[in-house]
Amino acid sequence: MYIYFGVCVVVLGLVFGSFLNCTAMRLVRKEDFVRGRSHCPKCGHELSALELIPVVSYIIQGGKCRHCKSRISPRYIAAELVFAVLSLLLYINLVLFGNIFELSDLLVFFRNWVLTGCLFVVALTDLENFEIYDGVLIFGLITFLVFGILQLVFGITDLVSLGWSLLAGLVTGAVMLGASLIMDRLLKKNSLGGGDIKLYALLGLYLGFYGAYELVLLSCILGLLFVAIRKLVKPEASKEFPFGPAIALSGYILLFAEEFITGWYLSFF
Repeated sequence: MYIYFGVCVVVLGLVFGSFLNCTAMRLVRKEDFVRGRSHCPKCGHELSALELIPVVSYIIQGGKCRHCKSRISPRYIAAELVFAVLSLLLYINLVLFGNIFELSDLLVFFRNWVLTGCLFVVALTDLENFEIYDGVLIFGLITFLVFGILQLVFGITDLVSLGWSLLAGLVTGAVMLGASLIMDRLLKKNSLGGGDIKLYALLGLYLGFYGAYELVLLSCILGLLFVAIRKLVKPEASKEFPFGPAIALSGYILLFAEEFITGWYLSFF
């Protein structure tokens, strides 16, 4: 049964990975991502159901549009596979450290899964045009509130815990805004974008005070690592670098590794 559910999670991960990648691309192109059918970005040909099967359609068509024969970016299949892996890792964490038949654990899993989708879109759009869209962050906030209300209704959490989470988000956003203003003054240039600060605040809601602190540290480490890799792979790239993917990946890691990281960190004191 665990394997069956795991396969379902992977399949859903592929499907939603395709949808989230399409959403990100439409946001970047200023297109309506709610209405309108998927189409070839080159010729505008509307894709049929058989052309929208994740991974399979790409392989069968040889990575080309059936209508105009132009090459389809491997980004599409990569996005589907990456989100499937991210979804599977969340499920494995649930199986190993939770109970798939426990309502409280299931609510946390689905809440974190939706948040992972938001983080995925954030990373894609920031990589594409250095922009984090408010609508995606608002959806993440609504997700937190909806699942928070469900947890209250089923007696899984209480108003005090929910209040502390909200406070953690507000404090995280305020601290990062203050740090950004100070760094802007010292460096004589923008250090953090508004979208980055809002993303920190959103993740503070989910992770709490300890998690938010670890988020800042881990995102800085990953950001420096991404910059180093980028310089090696593409030395001619501009110095401007999207920080959103580092924050998003750090937030995702802490969704299921926060307790381990906190324990490891506190063991030094």
